[in-house]
Amino acid sequence: RLIPNPARRPCCRKISMKQKSLDPYTSIGTCRYSSNDAAIRSQIEGDTSTARFTSAPILPSSRGFEIKGIPTRQLSSEAIHALSPRGNQDFFGSSSHTGQDVMMMPSLSSIEGKPEDSIAFLPLFKAISTLNRQSPSTDISILDVENVGGTESCDHEEDKLDINGTAATIETDEEVKEIQSQEIVTESQEIVTDPEQEKHRMSCDLGLALQHNPHHPLRYEKVMQLFEEAQTSPHELLENKQIISIFYYLVKTDVSAGFDVLKYYKTRCEEQGRLVGLDMYHRLVNRIRSVELQFKATHYKPKSKTRQMTFDELQKLVGDITEHIKEEYSDGKKMVYQYLLLPELVVSLTCHPNPYVNRSAKPIMDYILETQFPQLNPELYEHLLGMATQNRAGFDFLPYNRVLSQLVSSGHRPKPETVIGVLRSYHPFVDIEATHEVLAIIQKLSSPSVAEDYSVELGTLESISMASARKNIELNLLVWDMAEMFGYNPTESMFEDVIMSFGATRQDENMYSALVDMEKHDFVPSRVLLRYVALKVAYHQKRLDHSNKMLSWTENEHMRSTHTMNALMMGYGIKKDINSAFRVFEDLEKFNLKPDADTFSFLMEILYIDTKERFPYQASMPPRYNKEDVDDVVGASQIVLGAMEEAGILKTKHIYHEHIRLLCALGLLEDANLVLEEALSTRTPVPVASLFMIATRFADRGDFDMALGVAELSVEAGCGELPQLVNRINNIKSPKQWTKGKLRTPEPELEPESPS
Repeated sequence: RLIPNPARRPCCRKISMKQKSLDPYTSIGTCRYSSNDAAIRSQIEGDTSTARFTSAPILPSSRGFEIKGIPTRQLSSEAIHALSPRGNQDFFGSSSHTGQDVMMMPSLSSIEGKPEDSIAFLPLFKAISTLNRQSPSTDISILDVENVGGTESCDHEEDKLDINGTAATIETDEEVKEIQSQEIVTESQEIVTDPEQEKHRMSCDLGLALQHNPHHPLRYEKVMQLFEEAQTSPHELLENKQIISIFYYLVKTDVSAGFDVLKYYKTRCEEQGRLVGLDMYHRLVNRIRSVELQFKATHYKPKSKTRQMTFDELQKLVGDITEHIKEEYSDGKKMVYQYLLLPELVVSLTCHPNPYVNRSAKPIMDYILETQFPQLNPELYEHLLGMATQNRAGFDFLPYNRVLSQLVSSGHRPKPETVIGVLRSYHPFVDIEATHEVLAIIQKLSSPSVAEDYSVELGTLESISMASARKNIELNLLVWDMAEMFGYNPTESMFEDVIMSFGATRQDENMYSALVDMEKHDFVPSRVLLRYVALKVAYHQKRLDHSNKMLSWTENEHMRSTHTMNALMMGYGIKKDINSAFRVFEDLEKFNLKPDADTFSFLMEILYIDTKERFPYQASMPPRYNKEDVDDVVGASQIVLGAMEEAGILKTKHIYHEHIRLLCALGLLEDANLVLEEALSTRTPVPVASLFMIATRFADRGDFDMALGVAELSVEAGCGELPQLVNRINNIKSPKQWTKGKLRTPEPELEPESPS
């Protein structure tokens, strides 16, 4: 019931109405009236009426009312029911938009009598729809509106109060919106038992709830309440379109709740014999990538107002969605849902900013690859491969190599930057198998007739070659093929890697041939590389003898060089076969090969290995040397040094080091010190190991002055200061003992007391 409030008339809201057309049911401002009634039209044209209304209990009355002296008809109970939010659904059927506000138009077909005899104000409808939330009682048949715009007081004092007994006034549109937002969470005061009425009530409440701010907490609670009520009811209280509206709202606010709505809608669609639209699944799957994880840090502020989830909750939700898609769409044409949705779910997980969420996509992708899904959307798979540059490949991440292989096998040619990005994601190329597969795909895609450039940088090829050295010879050879295809010249590291791979796989012929090719490309094999080849060859005596036969055969000139003979000679030295080693040295002249510095350093090292074996050294028990044996070893070393001078080769730090070690093994420390002084006089850097050996041997013999003198030469030898060597000498001079895990210097012995 609407009654005037004259006490607060100066603050009342004005309703201005002006005529724009004379056609029947013309809209004038917010007023709809009939042009047949000239008196009403003239009054509306000539005057602006002002009124203020308050809410009060609806009471039966038989009195009419007047506006500027014009009598109007009374509204029947059906008309009142149509104006109520619980009335006919046509109340929400049509709307006119003014900015963001929505004005609902009633259906005049539900009003008894002639529609042209009725007058309706849209703001009045809005107020009635807000105030009269309860359905009118059955005994109320007539609604009277008295003295609208007048100054007379109401006959019934109780009409000034609302249902709760307090006065309520509506002054502005803002107050109306505030009341509507408060009423969203208000519980219904009347229990409706009729399913049709309950369905109608829920439809109206849902319509009001979905008009407010999407992130409003009251709206979320109201929508969840309506859905739970409809889910537990034995009747279908919500239409399919309304359930879809609830889903699209909840999936933006709470992904887990949106998934519950989707499962409920899936059950209803099964009963109706149809499938759920793919767009709903797409919205749910794509929403995963933007879910915010909840952290325990108190200072963390969420970026949005959506509901946060813990990592365990999100992981469980992803597992439930995956199992739901697998179980519900596992036969016949329904498998298309799996083919489209599961790859999209993988993309959504890999796009999430949290790396632990990215890893949860691996089981899904393994299922896709094992089932061999058809490539219905190859662009989606290529987008997934493009994420490889952000998500590192590895054991816990996606198998990008297998995804790329299936994509290319289906006939799709991905972009060059996508393929190169997948290859770089495997750096440092520890996964040899995956790297080999991706590199083979690049070789397949690259051809002179193709306009795309799939070339790989030389630095990347070198890194792959280094990672595969001694592990996979096939990948090494593939790197060489790719370098040749892209027009690169092999580098020194590529030669070393392939030589070590040949040695690890017992391909001695290819190993020696690669050493010779390395020399032809003006690269000098390092001493470390030759020692590695010698170690591999000397592992078995038969392999060592077979290498000797191959290099001695006259027709194998493509395998024979000074470096290959040095490796073979060092192999015999490692086996402690000094005679065979010197025979290989003598064969150099036979094959017109000139020795180099490595040749003589290896000969010195072979002599040291043999001497160390014959005279093992212990600090507590100095070895006893036979003068004849010592003279033989010294004579052999002089022969080597003489041959080196004849060949015109200068002494290197390796030759000095091996000579010093040989003399120390023979106990000739003074001679070793003279060799050290010779190296310093020629400004040849000496290894740190040489200084340590001479100094510690002097200290073990008790000559600490000579030991400290050698340690003082460390800076001049190019080794810098060596405090460790000084500490080592001091420890030998005054040994410390370990007591309960700690170093303890022994206490000095007490002198015996005199008899006095």
